[in-house]
Amino acid sequence: MPPQDPVLAQEPPCSGTLLQLSVSEQGKSTVDRFRFSLALSGEGTSEQAALTQLNQRLGQLRQSLQPLVRGRLVVPSPSTYPRAGTNGAPQRFVANTGVSGEVNRQNYNPFIQAVGGQPGVRMQGMESIANERDETALQQRLMAAALRRGKAEADGTAAAIGASQVRLLRINRSDAIRGPKRVQLSADTRSGFDPGEAPEPTATVRMELQYCLT
Repeated sequence: MPPQDPVLAQEPPCSGTLLQLSVSEQGKSTVDRFRFSLALSGEGTSEQAALTQLNQRLGQLRQSLQPLVRGRLVVPSPSTYPRAGTNGAPQRFVANTGVSGEVNRQNYNPFIQAVGGQPGVRMQGMESIANERDETALQQRLMAAALRRGKAEADGTAAAIGASQVRLLRINRSDAIRGPKRVQLSADTRSGFDPGEAPEPTATVRMELQYCLT
């Protein structure tokens, strides 16, 4: 087979003025569930003792979270390290691992209450997740809004320079989803934790738009 010549993308022709715009739209969606990340640790006078306490605490945590979590828990392999004693105390060992998973909206408060009472457990992050169908609809609405705003700005620029036609040549789109949010556990939990007060899932649509004004 003879070698084929590379195919070069042709730039859209424009006999007028090229206009480059950057637009972005942001919106929030309804919380459907939460993805959590926990740090779990154990201590002991030896590496094996630290691992033993870590396994005991992991078993207690699994038991308390089992009726609350959605799907399965993810637990990576543990790591251990020595920690020097202070004021003449003997050296101790620490074993660490993580626990992550998802919890439904209605179990938000019971989950945080259960985690807050577990020894050796520290909350690392809580991410609000939207329903996939709602998230897709939100992305489409944001895209349409960004295109409308870009067209309005291009029309205004065309009028200012005396151009009569506006033609869209190119769209470069990049989206962003907000990262996990840390949840601070208050010492006073009498009023409970309200999922309605949790950060809502936020999506951002960014576009680089190129127009030809003639």
